[in-house]
Amino acid sequence: MADPGAAIDRKAILMLRRRVRLLDARVCWQHCWNQLADGHILDATADQFESRWLGDIVVLEALDPHATAYQPAPPPWTFSIREQEGVIEFAAARAGVQGHDAAMPCAGWMAAARQVLTMMTGWSQPSDLVDYAARALRIRALFGESMTSGQLDDLLTMYEWAHATAARGGPWMSPEYATVFE
Repeated sequence: MADPGAAIDRKAILMLRRRVRLLDARVCWQHCWNQLADGHILDATADQFESRWLGDIVVLEALDPHATAYQPAPPPWTFSIREQEGVIEFAAARAGVQGHDAAMPCAGWMAAARQVLTMMTGWSQPSDLVDYAARALRIRALFGESMTSGQLDDLLTMYEWAHATAARGGPWMSPEYATVFE
């Protein structure tokens, strides 16, 4: 692993916030990391992912295959989904980007949710997460409301936090912070 101090030009750091796909294919929907001017990624808070990521502090070269797991915020989408006569009608519009609208029928709510998540991330997602997204989209559709990718991001952030908390038997806390409570 590269020495982080040697590669850092403090004036050339871009702080990015969005999502990271972890080794177990789960997604952290809200995460911050630094992108250096030469393309290196510096993730000083990766310790929160424990064994699900590459270490406590991660430095990746731009061409490292793991670097693609760091996904900056794309332009937001607005999803409109409605059910009519047993058919799910799905429409999506990408904010600020002309010609990136999509409309299609979907076989069911799970298929619609899979399509939404693929459009948002480009990644396939675990079935429990797809099911959760399908339920959220269906509720919005019942009220005749659209859902933005940002709104779904917020819901998925809480869902994944609860999933990780349940998997480890309690919320994660850095060892340095935990000593304050001892």
